[in-house]
Amino acid sequence: MGICLFGFAVIGAPPKDVLVVGIRTSIIVDLEPARAYEDVTNLVIEQLYDNLVDYEGGTSAFEAPKPGLAESWEVSDDGYTWIFHLRKGVKFHSGNEFTADDVVYSFRRALALDFAPIWMLSQYVPEPEMIQKIDDYTVAITFNTKLGEYNMAAIMGVQGICGIVDSKLVQEHATPDDPWAYKWLQEHDAGSGPFKLVEWVRNDRVVLTRFDDYWEGPAKLRMVILKDIPEPAAQKLALDKGDIDIAWDLLPEQVDEYRGKAGFLVVEAPAWSLEYVAMNASKPPFDKEEVRDAIRWAINYKAIIEGIVKGAAIPWQTFIPKGIFAALDEQPYYQDLDRAKRLLEAAGYPDGFEVELLTTDSPRRVAEAVQIQADLAKIGIKANIRQMVAAQFYELYRAQKHVFLVAGWGVDYADPDSLAKPFAHCCTTGPDAEVRQLAWRNMYVDCDTSIMVEKAASELDIAKREAMYKEIQRRVLDKGPYAILYQPVSQRVLRDVVKGFELPPNNSYLEFWGVWKEG
Repeated sequence: MGICLFGFAVIGAPPKDVLVVGIRTSIIVDLEPARAYEDVTNLVIEQLYDNLVDYEGGTSAFEAPKPGLAESWEVSDDGYTWIFHLRKGVKFHSGNEFTADDVVYSFRRALALDFAPIWMLSQYVPEPEMIQKIDDYTVAITFNTKLGEYNMAAIMGVQGICGIVDSKLVQEHATPDDPWAYKWLQEHDAGSGPFKLVEWVRNDRVVLTRFDDYWEGPAKLRMVILKDIPEPAAQKLALDKGDIDIAWDLLPEQVDEYRGKAGFLVVEAPAWSLEYVAMNASKPPFDKEEVRDAIRWAINYKAIIEGIVKGAAIPWQTFIPKGIFAALDEQPYYQDLDRAKRLLEAAGYPDGFEVELLTTDSPRRVAEAVQIQADLAKIGIKANIRQMVAAQFYELYRAQKHVFLVAGWGVDYADPDSLAKPFAHCCTTGPDAEVRQLAWRNMYVDCDTSIMVEKAASELDIAKREAMYKEIQRRVLDKGPYAILYQPVSQRVLRDVVKGFELPPNNSYLEFWGVWKEG
């Protein structure tokens, strides 16, 4: 595999100052930061744009937010308005100076474009007038509720919709038909990040070059190339030949081949996602708590983690993943078939029942469904697996037309609020429900817990807030419509010449700025 770019050839091992990553890039729709939602898209966006608030490095670095384009911040006396003091001397890739005008423009632009990810901002900052310039280096953002620092920072740190664009450059490319220059920004960048976008060839490569005037200092790498290699086997071959420096998408069994192997490093971190079983709490037999509990006691979690995902997961049973503030590390469930049978008998199903088990056609999900099917058969439940393409599966799930299924969930922003709302917030299953996420889909109505979710989001006392989220998790763990199977582990394999690479729990926070190569 050779790549010829910009006057030099990358043939065989890439040059010392060029990092080549083998990765699936086909998921990238465009590079408009206000629209970016996909994992790999956010990885690219993170290199191009800066936020007011930052999170850096591996999982341990997420204990507290760090200054980004804002050097500091404080909240108003009423608790609703956060004041951001901006960093001076920052340049965009165009050479334009960063000021408060860019912050106001960026947030108002994102609200006006109203792409899918905007809910993360608009749930708290729904109106453009809530973002105001105080002076050239001070911005006030008013939220519609009181927010503690962690929740505020998690929202301001969301890459993409809260990334700051060069307002002058973007406005230069605006047209009457495209006043926010969305079409232009799909394939160009207007950021201030450590790398600049040089080239994006769909389904082939993304090429980034160092921005020498970056405010934290220039990156150690001159260039980063994300080379589209869709198949894990092809990534492995390219890594073995030395054509790429990092293999992004290897299967767990392929990763295991590199453990302790000379010339390579395996880097792992718990990912901010969950694999789970969902039960529709309004439909028999899952309208009875005893049945939902029986399912949780019947599953062989160890067999799924060790046999299906080959150890690329950690045991986890609560809905806030490890690594996020207030995560509750309680794992009471294991396979206890006698207890599961007793619960079924108490619920009025001594001989079990027959039920449809939905899954997407992903090989891993199908394998998980097969394991669950075998586990449930041991307590008299006949689970008939029905595979569906993902689009059909989620259409049915979002319409509450399922009874029982296997699915996954990813974290949208670095705060427990981003999990509590989908998993625990629902006071009505009707069509006018404000929040239509997982609790709503599974018709799990618990208004007392929903009220606690709302209060926890705006609780300013950090200790009280942590206690509230742990109580919410315990309630859902005991009575909810889920059996959480595990928390996945992200795995990357590197040539050992790559240094300074830290794997955060989400690609949206992965930075190549501090990476370099030796040899």
